[in-house]
Amino acid sequence: MAAFQSHHDDEQQRQAHCEKHGAYTSHRIDYMRDRWTGCTKCVEEEHVAQKAKQLAAEKEDLRRRRMTFSGLQGRFAEATFDNFKATTAEQRAVLNACRDFARTVTWNSGSGLWLIGPPGTGKTHLASAVVRHVIEERDATAEIYTSREIIRKLRAMWGNRGGREDRDWLDRPQTEEAMIDDLGRTPLLVIDEAGVGFGTEAEMVQLYDVVDLRYKLRRPTVLVSNLAAEDLKTALGDRAYDRLREGAKMLTCKWKSHRGAPPSPHGLEAVK
Repeated sequence: MAAFQSHHDDEQQRQAHCEKHGAYTSHRIDYMRDRWTGCTKCVEEEHVAQKAKQLAAEKEDLRRRRMTFSGLQGRFAEATFDNFKATTAEQRAVLNACRDFARTVTWNSGSGLWLIGPPGTGKTHLASAVVRHVIEERDATAEIYTSREIIRKLRAMWGNRGGREDRDWLDRPQTEEAMIDDLGRTPLLVIDEAGVGFGTEAEMVQLYDVVDLRYKLRRPTVLVSNLAAEDLKTALGDRAYDRLREGAKMLTCKWKSHRGAPPSPHGLEAVK
């Protein structure tokens, strides 16, 4: 068959036209099927688009994993700054302060935020919104747990002999030491119901170990509590209290509880 090939059939390249990018040089890649390369700019654009799609998928997968391990659950899994009901100037000021903190906090700032006030004022909602914002808008890991949950997590590790080096960085640790290290190094940690649930001195020491590591690494911590600031010192212990308050801004939520409900259509009044 080669004897019957014309000079045109032997050519290795030719000029072609792309509707998007105009003229380009096409190269023969298959003699038998007479196949030629397409527009190099189109190929480059497709490669860039595929790479961007892959990176977006990886980013979304990481975001989902961060949300899974965030501690956000139940009604607070959907908490955002936008769906927080701020009807007074005082509420709006606290909301804006929480939003500014979430937008600007850095992971080695040693800063913190305290949300103090009676039950039902939306403190956990705001703290959960901070966590969600950090995960979704700042592409960082953030977690929220009550002080009791932290203690339970640490106690559940007693006797385990697993190693941190054997796990992915977003998987859960297998020892008490690894759990303390995990909670201590998380870019942002929210401790909800701070000062509640400590039954023994050992439990206070466990929480202190987490707080102390975060203090050493200058990791920002958000504290949420129904206790007054002076009562927190007794509940947390002097050392943990002093470390948590350094560089922290206190926001007092002292308005009426959000948990009140309107009268029942059946004539029964809601509990107040």
